[in-house]
Amino acid sequence: MKRCEVPRVGFCSDGWRLTSKINLRFSPFFFAFLLSLHSLSAAPVPKVEQKLVEAPVDKAIRVKVHNGGEYCYAPVFVRGYSYVYIDKCSSSKVKFGRYDVFQRVGWNIKNVWLCMTAPGSVTGIDGSGTANWDYIMLRPCVINDPNQRWIVKDNAFYTADGKFRVKDYLWYTYISKNKEDYYDHTLDSSMDHWVNTVAVPGNMSFKTSIGWKFVTSSGFDMYYVSDNGSKSDVFDLYYNPESGHIARYFPTGGLLGCMSSEQSPSEDWNWVEWRFCYDVVPKEKHRGFWDISFLAGREGPIFDRNGNILRIPQYGPNWGRPYTAKPGYVKQDTTSSPKSEFVLSHDIERWNRYAMANAEDALTECPAPGTKPSISGSKKRVKRTLPTDFKLTEEWKKRLYDITISTAGLPTGAGMCGTCFLQTFQMIAELQESYPRSPGQRRGYFFDTAPNTDPFISLRNRFPRLFRALQFAPLLYGVPLSLTENSEATVIRAAAATTQVALPNFIWLASSVATGQQAIRESIQRLVNAPVGTIWISVVSYTLSSGGVIRHAVPILRASTGVVVIPTNVPANSLTFEAFSRDVEPSTNVDTILGRFDVMTGASMTTFGTLLLVREETDSLSVSISQNNCTGEGEGRRGSGREPSSRFLNQCTSASGRCSIF
Repeated sequence: MKRCEVPRVGFCSDGWRLTSKINLRFSPFFFAFLLSLHSLSAAPVPKVEQKLVEAPVDKAIRVKVHNGGEYCYAPVFVRGYSYVYIDKCSSSKVKFGRYDVFQRVGWNIKNVWLCMTAPGSVTGIDGSGTANWDYIMLRPCVINDPNQRWIVKDNAFYTADGKFRVKDYLWYTYISKNKEDYYDHTLDSSMDHWVNTVAVPGNMSFKTSIGWKFVTSSGFDMYYVSDNGSKSDVFDLYYNPESGHIARYFPTGGLLGCMSSEQSPSEDWNWVEWRFCYDVVPKEKHRGFWDISFLAGREGPIFDRNGNILRIPQYGPNWGRPYTAKPGYVKQDTTSSPKSEFVLSHDIERWNRYAMANAEDALTECPAPGTKPSISGSKKRVKRTLPTDFKLTEEWKKRLYDITISTAGLPTGAGMCGTCFLQTFQMIAELQESYPRSPGQRRGYFFDTAPNTDPFISLRNRFPRLFRALQFAPLLYGVPLSLTENSEATVIRAAAATTQVALPNFIWLASSVATGQQAIRESIQRLVNAPVGTIWISVVSYTLSSGGVIRHAVPILRASTGVVVIPTNVPANSLTFEAFSRDVEPSTNVDTILGRFDVMTGASMTTFGTLLLVREETDSLSVSISQNNCTGEGEGRRGSGREPSSRFLNQCTSASGRCSIF
C-alpha cells in the first residue's frame, strides 16, 4: 500500500504522490506553530479572571537613613563598576526607578534597563556565598536572576527570600549576613503607592551564555562566545526575546554591546561585529536580531534576521571568532572546521517552550500563580505515557483514521513538516489529551479533519499568524551544524527540534540512527521490548530504485499486545477503514512491524530513527509568567496565541500580584 512519497528536502512534505520536487523551507518559527492544541469541542470557553500589569509610576526612590535624613537611590558608575548610591534627592545622579511585576527594582539609564542586583558572594546564588557582606550592584535587568528579586517588608527592601535587608555603608547600598551591621534605612511614606503598583516591566531579558563544544580525544572542552573571541570561562550575555538582541554589559558606563550580523545579501559569509545598543524593541528586525527558536533542548543553531547561520571556527588564526554564513554555503565552508551548534542556558529552553505553548494554547495554567503549587492543589497534568493496559478502541481507530485520510493528495506542506509529520503530531496530541476517554469528533488539535482535504488549509485558517511565520522562515533542513554531522544525523536533530515545538510540554529523546537492515531490525526489537504505553515518533529514510531518497514520519505506540504503527498521509480512496484497522493491529513480530513501514513500491528502508516521549515537562514557566487574554481552549489548555510581550503581561494570582519565582 502506498502511503507517502517525500522529496529529498523534507518529511512527507508533498502529500500523496509527487510529480516533481518542490522547494520547502524549514522554519525557525515553525516552533511557534504546531501544538496549537485546540479543544476538540467548539463550545465557548469561559474566560478566566486576569489582571494586566499596571502602568508604571516611576519616581525617585526616597529613603530615610539612620540619622532621619531623606535621600534617594542613585545609580552610579565608579571605578569600573555599577552601584546603587544614596544621594541627595536633588542630585542629577538620582533617576526615576520602577518596582515591576517580577519584583525587580530598575532604572532606565540611557535606554538600558539596569536592576538592583544582590551580590552572589553573599547570597550564594551565582556566587560563592562565603562573603559576610558585599555591595549591591547594577546589572542588566533579566527575569532569570534571583539576585534581582526584592520584597518590601517593614518599609525596607529585602532579598526575595527575606534573608538579607538592604543597608548602606559610606552611602553605598549593601547586604550583610549580620543583621546588626549598620546602617539600616527605610522607604519614605511617599513611596507607598509606588511599592503597591505592580508595574509593567521594562524588558523580559534573560541572562545566558552561548557555549560551544570543542571535541577532544577524551570528551570535549566548552568555550563561550564573547565580544572578544571565545573564552574558556563562562561569559554572561543578555538575550532580549522581544528585540532579539544578544548583548554584553559594560559596567563602566551601564552600556550594552550587541552582537550584530554584518553579512549583506550578496555575501556568502561575514564576521560578526559588536555594536552599542539599547533595551528598545524596534518596529522591524534589525541586524542585531537573532533567532534562537531552533534549539532542541538548549542546544542547536542560531540565525540572524536574514536566515544566515552563526558559525565558529575551531582552528586557525580566527579561532573562536563568530561569523555568519548562508545555509547554502555551509557544506563548502570547511576551512578551520567551523561549527554551528551552540549551548545556551536551561532558562532559554524554558522560555522557548513557554513561548511555543503560549502561542499554541498549550499552557497548563494561566494566569500564573507566581508561587509553587502544592501537590494537592496543583492542576497540572502528570500523564507521561499511555496506560499500561493501552489498546486502541474502535472509537480511537476511527478517530486516527479520520486524521490519516485528511490529505489532499497534492503537494502540500509548510516548512519541513509536511502532512505526515503534522498528522503524527495531531495523533499523539489527541491521545495524550483524551485517552482513555473517547476522542472528540469536531475539531483537531492542529487542524479540522476532513477526507481528501489539505490539513494546512484548516491550520492556516485557525492559526494564521503561526502559519505566516512558518511560510517566511529561512531554510534549515539539510544544513549540518558541524563537519562530522551526516545527513541522517541532521534529519533526526531537525525532527527533535520540530517535535519540541509541536509538543512543548513534553521531553523527547532522540535515538541514534540505525543504518542497514540488521541495525534496523534491532531497533524494531527494542520497540517490542519497551514498556506498554510507550510513544515514539519514527523518522524513516528510503532509497528509491532511481537512487533518490524519501523520508516519512509516523507515530508508534506500544500497546498491551504489541507494537502499533499508525499510517499517515493516505487518501481515503486508497485506504478503507477496514484496511486501516488491520494495519494498526498490534504485533510483536519484527518482520510484520517492518512491513507496516512500506510506503511505496520500489522504496527500500535504509535508515530508522525514533523520538521517544520521555516525560512531561515539569519546569514550566507558566507558574511564573503569563500573557493577558490567555483563556485559550479552557482548563489545561491556556494561551494568548500571540508572541509574548512585556506590555501584555498578567499579574500573578499571588497576594501581591507579583511573580515571585522563576
